[in-house]
Amino acid sequence: MKKIDTDIRDIYRSEDSKPEPDPEWKTQGLIENELRRRLIFNIAVGLLTFALAIFLVASIADNLLPASEQTISLKAKTPRLAAYTLPENEQWALEYRQVAFQAEGGEPAGPKKFSTKWVKNTAYHIIMGEQALRLNELSAAQDHFDAALNTFPEMTDIHRELGTVYLKRQYFEKAVEQLRKAAEEQPSVDVLNNLGVAYMGVKDYVQAESFLRQALQQQPDLAGCYKNLALLYQKTERLDDAVASFEKYFSLTPQDTALLQSYVDYLSASGRTQAAINFLEEIQGADPLERNLLLAKTAAMEENTELAISALREVARFITPRQTITEMHAPAFEKIARSESFEAFLYRLELAAVSLSTNLETKGVSEH
Repeated sequence: MKKIDTDIRDIYRSEDSKPEPDPEWKTQGLIENELRRRLIFNIAVGLLTFALAIFLVASIADNLLPASEQTISLKAKTPRLAAYTLPENEQWALEYRQVAFQAEGGEPAGPKKFSTKWVKNTAYHIIMGEQALRLNELSAAQDHFDAALNTFPEMTDIHRELGTVYLKRQYFEKAVEQLRKAAEEQPSVDVLNNLGVAYMGVKDYVQAESFLRQALQQQPDLAGCYKNLALLYQKTERLDDAVASFEKYFSLTPQDTALLQSYVDYLSASGRTQAAINFLEEIQGADPLERNLLLAKTAAMEENTELAISALREVARFITPRQTITEMHAPAFEKIARSESFEAFLYRLELAAVSLSTNLETKGVSEH
Protein backbone atom coordinates (compact mmCIF):
# COMPACT_ATOMS: atom_id res chain seq x y z
CA MET A 1 0.00 0.00 0.00
CA LYS A 2 1.31 3.45 -0.87
CA LYS A 3 2.23 5.63 2.10
CA ILE A 4 0.10 8.80 2.35
CA ASP A 5 2.00 12.14 2.65
CA THR A 6 0.24 13.72 5.56
CA ASP A 7 2.13 17.03 5.22
CA ILE A 8 0.81 17.54 1.68
CA ARG A 9 -2.60 16.47 2.79
CA ASP A 10 -2.60 19.09 5.58
CA ILE A 11 -1.65 21.85 3.12
CA TYR A 12 -4.50 21.07 0.78
CA ARG A 13 -7.07 20.19 3.46
CA SER A 14 -10.53 21.50 2.76
CA GLU A 15 -11.76 24.45 4.88
CA ASP A 16 -14.73 22.38 5.80
CA SER A 17 -12.57 19.80 7.48
CA LYS A 18 -12.22 20.32 11.27
CA PRO A 19 -8.81 20.26 13.03
CA GLU A 20 -8.27 17.64 15.60
CA PRO A 21 -8.67 18.99 19.14
CA ASP A 22 -5.56 19.34 21.40
CA PRO A 23 -5.24 16.71 24.04
CA GLU A 24 -6.50 17.72 27.53
CA TRP A 25 -3.03 17.57 29.12
CA LYS A 26 -1.66 20.02 26.54
CA THR A 27 -4.46 22.58 27.13
CA GLN A 28 -3.89 22.44 30.87
CA GLY A 29 -0.17 23.15 30.37
CA LEU A 30 -0.86 26.22 28.27
CA ILE A 31 -3.20 27.62 30.91
CA GLU A 32 -0.63 27.10 33.65
CA ASN A 33 2.10 28.82 31.61
CA GLU A 34 -0.14 31.82 30.97
CA LEU A 35 -1.01 32.13 34.65
CA ARG A 36 2.67 31.92 35.61
CA ARG A 37 3.58 34.66 33.08
CA ARG A 38 0.88 36.98 34.39
CA LEU A 39 1.96 36.38 38.00
CA ILE A 40 5.57 37.29 37.22
CA PHE A 41 4.44 40.43 35.34
CA ASN A 42 2.22 41.55 38.23
CA ILE A 43 5.00 41.00 40.76
CA ALA A 44 7.43 43.09 38.65
CA VAL A 45 4.93 45.95 38.26
CA GLY A 46 4.19 45.88 41.98
CA LEU A 47 7.87 46.07 42.93
CA LEU A 48 8.42 48.98 40.52
CA THR A 49 5.42 50.85 41.92
CA PHE A 50 6.64 50.27 45.48
CA ALA A 51 10.11 51.60 44.62
CA LEU A 52 8.66 54.73 43.01
CA ALA A 53 6.42 55.32 46.02
CA ILE A 54 9.40 55.12 48.39
CA PHE A 55 11.34 57.57 46.21
CA LEU A 56 8.45 60.08 46.13
CA VAL A 57 7.86 59.86 49.88
CA ALA A 58 11.57 60.40 50.54
CA SER A 59 11.61 63.44 48.23
CA ILE A 60 8.56 65.00 49.88
CA ALA A 61 9.93 64.38 53.35
CA ASP A 62 13.25 65.93 52.39
CA ASN A 63 11.46 69.10 51.25
CA LEU A 64 9.01 69.36 54.15
CA LEU A 65 10.92 68.22 57.23
CA PRO A 66 13.28 70.77 58.87
CA ALA A 67 16.91 69.85 58.36
CA SER A 68 19.44 69.90 61.13
CA GLU A 69 22.43 72.21 61.05
CA GLN A 70 24.64 69.32 60.00
CA THR A 71 22.44 68.37 57.03
CA ILE A 72 21.99 71.85 55.53
CA SER A 73 23.69 71.79 52.15
CA LEU A 74 26.70 73.93 51.47
CA LYS A 75 24.84 75.50 48.58
CA ALA A 76 22.10 76.65 50.96
CA LYS A 77 24.63 78.03 53.41
CA THR A 78 26.63 79.80 50.73
CA PRO A 79 24.62 81.68 48.10
CA ARG A 80 26.24 81.71 44.71
CA LEU A 81 26.34 84.38 42.04
CA ALA A 82 26.88 83.60 38.39
CA ALA A 83 30.55 83.69 37.42
CA TYR A 84 29.94 86.18 34.61
CA THR A 85 28.74 88.82 37.08
CA LEU A 86 32.21 89.24 38.55
CA PRO A 87 34.56 91.84 37.06
CA GLU A 88 37.40 90.25 35.11
CA ASN A 89 40.00 91.27 37.69
CA GLU A 90 38.08 89.41 40.42
CA GLN A 91 37.36 86.16 38.58
CA TRP A 92 40.26 84.52 40.44
CA ALA A 93 38.04 84.28 43.53
CA LEU A 94 36.00 81.58 41.82
CA GLU A 95 39.00 79.28 42.00
CA TYR A 96 38.57 79.32 45.79
CA ARG A 97 34.88 78.38 45.71
CA GLN A 98 35.45 74.64 46.05
CA VAL A 99 37.98 75.26 48.81
CA ALA A 100 35.39 77.39 50.61
CA PHE A 101 32.73 74.69 50.39
CA GLN A 102 35.08 71.95 51.56
CA ALA A 103 36.31 74.05 54.48
CA GLU A 104 32.81 74.87 55.66
CA GLY A 105 31.67 71.29 55.38
CA GLY A 106 34.19 69.85 57.81
CA GLU A 107 34.24 72.16 60.83
CA PRO A 108 31.72 73.82 63.16
CA ALA A 109 30.92 77.52 62.91
CA GLY A 110 33.08 80.04 64.77
CA PRO A 111 36.52 81.69 64.54
CA LYS A 112 39.17 79.65 62.74
CA LYS A 113 42.92 79.28 62.94
CA PHE A 114 44.95 81.24 60.44
CA SER A 115 45.59 78.80 57.61
CA THR A 116 45.68 78.66 53.83
CA LYS A 117 42.28 77.07 53.42
CA TRP A 118 40.54 79.59 55.67
CA VAL A 119 42.31 82.53 54.04
CA LYS A 120 41.04 81.29 50.66
CA ASN A 121 37.60 80.70 52.14
CA THR A 122 37.47 84.25 53.50
CA ALA A 123 38.81 85.79 50.28
CA TYR A 124 36.07 84.03 48.33
CA HIS A 125 33.33 85.31 50.65
CA ILE A 126 34.65 88.89 50.64
CA ILE A 127 34.82 89.10 46.83
CA MET A 128 31.40 87.49 46.38
CA GLY A 129 29.92 89.68 49.12
CA GLU A 130 31.20 92.85 47.46
CA GLN A 131 29.79 91.74 44.10
CA ALA A 132 26.43 90.86 45.64
CA LEU A 133 26.34 94.33 47.23
CA ARG A 134 27.09 95.95 43.87
CA LEU A 135 24.20 93.98 42.34
CA ASN A 136 21.96 94.90 45.30
CA GLU A 137 21.61 91.20 46.22
CA LEU A 138 21.52 92.20 49.87
CA SER A 139 20.64 88.87 51.46
CA ALA A 140 23.48 87.11 49.62
CA ALA A 141 25.88 89.94 50.48
CA GLN A 142 24.99 89.69 54.17
CA ASP A 143 25.55 85.92 54.19
CA HIS A 144 28.96 86.24 52.52
CA PHE A 145 30.17 89.03 54.83
CA ASP A 146 28.86 87.20 57.88
CA ALA A 147 30.77 84.09 56.82
CA ALA A 148 34.00 86.08 56.39
CA LEU A 149 33.61 87.90 59.71
CA ASN A 150 32.72 84.73 61.62
CA THR A 151 35.89 83.10 60.32
CA PHE A 152 38.22 85.99 61.23
CA PRO A 153 36.40 88.36 63.66
CA GLU A 154 39.46 90.59 63.96
CA MET A 155 39.50 91.40 60.23
CA THR A 156 39.04 95.09 59.38
CA ASP A 157 36.96 96.69 56.58
CA ILE A 158 34.28 93.99 56.71
CA HIS A 159 32.32 96.02 59.29
CA ARG A 160 31.93 98.85 56.78
CA GLU A 161 30.56 96.54 54.08
CA LEU A 162 28.28 94.64 56.45
CA GLY A 163 27.04 97.90 57.98
CA THR A 164 26.14 99.18 54.52
CA VAL A 165 24.17 96.01 53.83
CA TYR A 166 22.26 96.32 57.12
CA LEU A 167 21.54 99.98 56.36
CA LYS A 168 20.16 99.17 52.91
CA ARG A 169 18.00 96.45 54.45
CA GLN A 170 16.86 98.96 57.11
CA TYR A 171 18.19 96.90 60.00
CA PHE A 172 19.22 100.14 61.68
CA GLU A 173 20.39 98.83 65.05
CA LYS A 174 22.68 96.27 63.43
CA ALA A 175 23.86 98.95 60.99
CA VAL A 176 24.82 101.23 63.89
CA GLU A 177 26.75 98.39 65.57
CA GLN A 178 28.77 97.53 62.47
CA LEU A 179 29.33 101.12 61.28
CA ARG A 180 30.55 102.25 64.71
CA LYS A 181 33.22 99.54 64.52
CA ALA A 182 34.04 100.68 60.99
CA ALA A 183 34.35 104.31 62.17
CA GLU A 184 36.78 103.22 64.89
CA GLU A 185 38.87 101.44 62.24
CA GLN A 186 38.75 104.25 59.66
CA PRO A 187 36.35 107.23 59.94
CA SER A 188 35.97 107.74 56.19
CA VAL A 189 33.35 110.06 54.67
CA ASP A 190 31.07 107.24 53.53
CA VAL A 191 31.22 105.49 56.92
CA LEU A 192 30.39 108.71 58.81
CA ASN A 193 27.55 109.60 56.45
CA ASN A 194 26.06 106.10 56.63
CA LEU A 195 26.43 106.06 60.39
CA GLY A 196 24.49 109.32 60.56
CA VAL A 197 21.70 107.78 58.48
CA ALA A 198 21.69 104.66 60.67
CA TYR A 199 21.27 106.81 63.78
CA MET A 200 18.38 108.59 62.06
CA GLY A 201 16.84 105.15 61.61
CA VAL A 202 16.96 104.50 65.35
CA LYS A 203 15.73 108.08 65.99
CA ASP A 204 18.90 109.20 67.76
CA TYR A 205 18.97 112.57 65.98
CA VAL A 206 21.73 114.10 68.11
CA GLN A 207 24.20 111.38 67.16
CA ALA A 208 22.94 111.45 63.58
CA GLU A 209 23.66 115.18 63.19
CA SER A 210 27.06 114.78 64.82
CA PHE A 211 28.25 112.12 62.37
CA LEU A 212 26.77 113.89 59.33
CA ARG A 213 28.58 117.08 60.34
CA GLN A 214 31.83 115.12 60.73
CA ALA A 215 31.39 113.80 57.19
CA LEU A 216 30.92 117.35 55.86
CA GLN A 217 34.07 118.49 57.62
CA GLN A 218 35.98 115.99 55.51
CA GLN A 219 34.08 116.71 52.27
CA PRO A 220 32.15 120.01 52.29
CA ASP A 221 30.53 119.42 48.86
CA LEU A 222 29.04 116.02 49.69
CA ALA A 223 25.53 116.50 48.27
CA GLY A 224 23.98 113.39 49.81
CA CYS A 225 25.07 114.49 53.27
CA TYR A 226 23.18 117.81 52.90
CA LYS A 227 20.12 115.87 51.79
CA ASN A 228 20.36 113.65 54.88
CA LEU A 229 20.74 116.70 57.12
CA ALA A 230 17.75 118.37 55.45
CA LEU A 231 15.58 115.31 56.12
CA LEU A 232 16.84 115.14 59.70
CA TYR A 233 15.94 118.80 60.32
CA GLN A 234 12.57 118.24 58.65
CA LYS A 235 11.88 115.36 61.07
CA THR A 236 12.94 117.45 64.07
CA GLU A 237 10.92 120.50 62.90
CA ARG A 238 13.94 122.78 62.48
CA LEU A 239 12.52 124.62 59.48
CA ASP A 240 15.28 127.18 58.89
CA ASP A 241 18.03 124.55 59.12
CA ALA A 242 16.06 122.28 56.82
CA VAL A 243 15.65 125.06 54.22
CA ALA A 244 19.36 125.89 54.31
CA SER A 245 20.33 122.22 53.86
CA PHE A 246 17.79 121.60 51.10
CA GLU A 247 18.93 124.63 49.11
CA LYS A 248 22.58 123.66 49.51
CA TYR A 249 21.72 120.19 48.26
CA PHE A 250 19.85 121.56 45.20
CA SER A 251 22.73 123.88 44.38
CA LEU A 252 24.82 120.70 44.02
CA THR A 253 22.13 118.37 42.59
CA PRO A 254 19.41 120.42 40.83
CA GLN A 255 18.18 117.49 38.71
CA ASP A 256 16.58 115.63 41.64
CA THR A 257 13.03 116.30 40.45
CA ALA A 258 11.30 113.99 42.95
CA LEU A 259 12.89 115.72 45.94
CA LEU A 260 12.25 119.12 44.36
CA GLN A 261 8.53 118.37 44.42
CA SER A 262 8.75 117.24 48.07
CA TYR A 263 10.68 120.34 49.07
CA VAL A 264 8.17 122.71 47.45
CA ASP A 265 5.30 120.86 49.13
CA TYR A 266 7.16 121.08 52.44
CA LEU A 267 7.60 124.85 52.09
CA SER A 268 3.95 125.34 51.11
CA ALA A 269 2.72 123.20 54.01
CA SER A 270 4.92 125.28 56.34
CA GLY A 271 3.26 128.52 55.19
CA ARG A 272 6.17 129.55 52.95
CA THR A 273 4.57 129.29 49.52
CA GLN A 274 6.12 132.55 48.36
CA ALA A 275 9.53 131.25 49.42
CA ALA A 276 8.84 128.17 47.29
CA ILE A 277 7.99 130.39 44.31
CA ASN A 278 11.17 132.42 44.76
CA PHE A 279 13.22 129.24 45.00
CA LEU A 280 11.71 127.81 41.78
CA GLU A 281 12.35 131.07 39.91
CA GLU A 282 16.00 131.14 40.98
CA ILE A 283 17.11 127.51 40.82
CA GLN A 284 19.63 126.81 38.07
CA GLY A 285 20.04 123.51 36.22
CA ALA A 286 16.70 121.91 37.10
CA ASP A 287 14.64 120.12 34.45
CA PRO A 288 12.84 123.03 32.68
CA LEU A 289 9.56 121.19 32.10
CA GLU A 290 9.25 119.96 35.69
CA ARG A 291 10.45 123.27 37.17
CA ASN A 292 7.94 125.37 35.18
CA LEU A 293 5.06 123.00 35.78
CA LEU A 294 5.78 123.07 39.51
CA LEU A 295 6.12 126.86 39.40
CA ALA A 296 2.77 127.21 37.57
CA LYS A 297 0.97 125.07 40.15
CA THR A 298 2.56 126.82 43.12
CA ALA A 299 1.82 130.28 41.71
CA ALA A 300 -1.79 129.23 41.02
CA MET A 301 -2.22 128.21 44.66
CA GLU A 302 -1.09 131.74 45.59
CA GLU A 303 -3.55 133.10 42.98
CA ASN A 304 -0.68 134.64 41.06
CA THR A 305 -2.40 134.12 37.70
CA GLU A 306 0.10 136.08 35.62
CA LEU A 307 3.07 134.04 36.86
CA ALA A 308 1.13 130.78 36.53
CA ILE A 309 0.22 131.53 32.87
CA SER A 310 3.79 132.58 32.13
CA ALA A 311 5.10 129.29 33.52
CA LEU A 312 2.46 127.32 31.57
CA ARG A 313 3.63 128.96 28.34
CA GLU A 314 7.10 127.56 29.09
CA VAL A 315 5.56 124.16 29.80
CA ALA A 316 3.83 124.21 26.39
CA ARG A 317 7.23 124.44 24.71
CA PHE A 318 8.09 120.90 25.84
CA ILE A 319 4.80 119.00 25.51
CA THR A 320 1.83 118.98 23.12
CA PRO A 321 -1.15 121.36 23.49
CA ARG A 322 -3.39 118.46 24.53
CA GLN A 323 -0.91 117.37 27.21
CA THR A 324 -0.71 120.95 28.49
CA ILE A 325 -4.52 121.11 28.68
CA THR A 326 -4.50 117.91 30.73
CA GLU A 327 -2.00 119.42 33.17
CA MET A 328 -4.15 122.58 33.48
CA HIS A 329 -7.07 120.51 34.77
CA ALA A 330 -5.09 119.56 37.90
CA PRO A 331 -6.64 120.61 41.26
CA ALA A 332 -3.76 123.05 41.83
CA PHE A 333 -5.28 125.42 39.23
CA GLU A 334 -8.78 125.57 40.75
CA LYS A 335 -8.27 129.02 42.26
CA ILE A 336 -7.49 130.65 38.90
CA ALA A 337 -9.46 128.33 36.57
CA ARG A 338 -12.27 130.93 36.09
CA SER A 339 -9.97 133.87 35.46
CA GLU A 340 -10.14 135.52 32.05
CA SER A 341 -6.45 135.06 31.23
CA PHE A 342 -6.46 131.36 32.24
CA GLU A 343 -9.56 130.63 30.12
CA ALA A 344 -8.13 132.57 27.17
CA PHE A 345 -4.87 130.60 27.29
CA LEU A 346 -6.81 127.34 27.60
CA TYR A 347 -8.92 128.30 24.56
CA ARG A 348 -5.81 129.00 22.45
CA LEU A 349 -4.39 125.60 23.44
CA GLU A 350 -7.65 123.90 22.41
CA LEU A 351 -7.54 125.62 19.01
CA ALA A 352 -3.92 124.54 18.60
CA ALA A 353 -4.80 120.96 19.51
CA VAL A 354 -7.66 120.88 16.96
CA SER A 355 -5.48 122.49 14.26
CA LEU A 356 -2.68 120.02 14.90
CA SER A 357 -5.13 117.13 14.76
CA THR A 358 -6.64 118.37 11.48
CA ASN A 359 -3.21 118.81 9.91
CA LEU A 360 -2.20 115.29 10.89
CA GLU A 361 -5.43 113.83 9.44
CA THR A 362 -4.99 115.80 6.18
CA LYS A 363 -1.41 114.63 5.90
CA GLY A 364 -2.53 111.04 6.41
CA VAL A 365 -5.13 111.33 3.60
CA SER A 366 -2.69 112.90 1.16
CA GLU A 367 -0.15 110.17 1.78
CA HIS A 368 -2.70 107.55 0.73
